[in-house]
Amino acid sequence: MNKENLFPGIASTESFRTFLKNMDSGTTSLHHHPSYELNFVLKGEGTRYIGNHQEHFEEGDLILLGPGIPHNWANKRNRSAAYSSFVMQWDSDFIDKICQVTPEFKLIGSFLGMSNKGIVLDKDLGKEIQKYKTDLLNLPAFEKLILLLQLLNEFSKSRDHKVLLQDGYKQRRTIPNSRLEKVFEFVEENYSEKITLKKIASFVNMSEGAFSRFFSQSYKKPFFTYLNEFRINKAYRFLEETDMRINEIGYSCGYDCLQFFYRQFMKFTNCAPQDYRNRFLSENN
Repeated sequence: MNKENLFPGIASTESFRTFLKNMDSGTTSLHHHPSYELNFVLKGEGTRYIGNHQEHFEEGDLILLGPGIPHNWANKRNRSAAYSSFVMQWDSDFIDKICQVTPEFKLIGSFLGMSNKGIVLDKDLGKEIQKYKTDLLNLPAFEKLILLLQLLNEFSKSRDHKVLLQDGYKQRRTIPNSRLEKVFEFVEENYSEKITLKKIASFVNMSEGAFSRFFSQSYKKPFFTYLNEFRINKAYRFLEETDMRINEIGYSCGYDCLQFFYRQFMKFTNCAPQDYRNRFLSENN
């Protein structure tokens, strides 16, 4: 797995780094680093990979990740708007030690403790990042650090967040991931078609058995569980953003058997596709 270099040009004597991250449409490398990361999406949408969790992301999303969690934001293909985000990274040693010995940092310490599973923060908190973005990029190091601590203090008071990784997930910091990246790209480009174990294994030059073991060990879930999660996440977007018929959505997401599509949708949402659409429309009108 790629170990992301912290933003070039930052002095090694500093413990807090901020930068703008930009990329064109497409998939970048799944990577990890030994720092905390707060990622605020400024532009773009697509699929976000955190550990063995994947879901849709969009402008305004705010994510906190603990050290060592593999992650990647894959911008939606065939979309003119490129992805960009505002990123804050800080060394784990410095802030963990402060939280351990300073009573006033107890709440921040508890908040950061949850980040080892990855957490999605309330979008309203992203407005604070937007408000102070220029200061966080340009202030002198000490003033920037004080502002970080103030923001973490505010964020730690919020209870409106979602944990992404399950209790059984364990970070693995040395997973070779070039094949995983190819799998992610293949699914992104071909999810609407029939994907067999033979086809995906051949794509990454592995036998079917070897691929199944590789994917399950690397991603902590079977390939077809991942594929169905990916397809159902796509179905969410079709239900929310289009007036396509339910059957059309099922076929567009790669399900040639509509009964299986309904079963998979019920498995992930505990409701039928039409009920999901009705609920979404009622909550957003």
